[in-house]
Amino acid sequence: MDFPTPMTKTQIRAFLGLAGYFAHYVQIYSLIAAPLTQSLKGKIKKEGVNWTQDCNRAFTELKNRLTKIPVLHAPDYNREFIVQKDASDLGIGVVLSQRNDKGEEHPVLFLSKKFTDAQKKYGTTEKECAATIYAIKKLRY
Repeated sequence: MDFPTPMTKTQIRAFLGLAGYFAHYVQIYSLIAAPLTQSLKGKIKKEGVNWTQDCNRAFTELKNRLTKIPVLHAPDYNREFIVQKDASDLGIGVVLSQRNDKGEEHPVLFLSKKFTDAQKKYGTTEKECAATIYAIKKLRY
């Protein structure tokens, strides 16, 4: 929680590197981090950044989510897995979950991915199909 507010692209990369290590524990990580990754665009690596309200919200939200106890459960390979996916205008979110003995569903893994500029132009059906393909490729093993 005491991580200082980044003022340069290098500092943003350092924070995203730290946070990205735990991305599987944060639901829709890529979508939350989108304003921060967007601020990294440009050719000069060490220049200052235009720190917007969206960047501040994303930074605070990631710090909050990274300091909470994860609610993920260990996978039981003798049980059926449930894959839920969703696509928005910004990206894809995937939740891999299982049901316990009581029938309660618990998440096992979170995945997310920000859309490229070309993918943002897809129609709704194409975005949902892209989410399905992403989930299958990431979870095939």
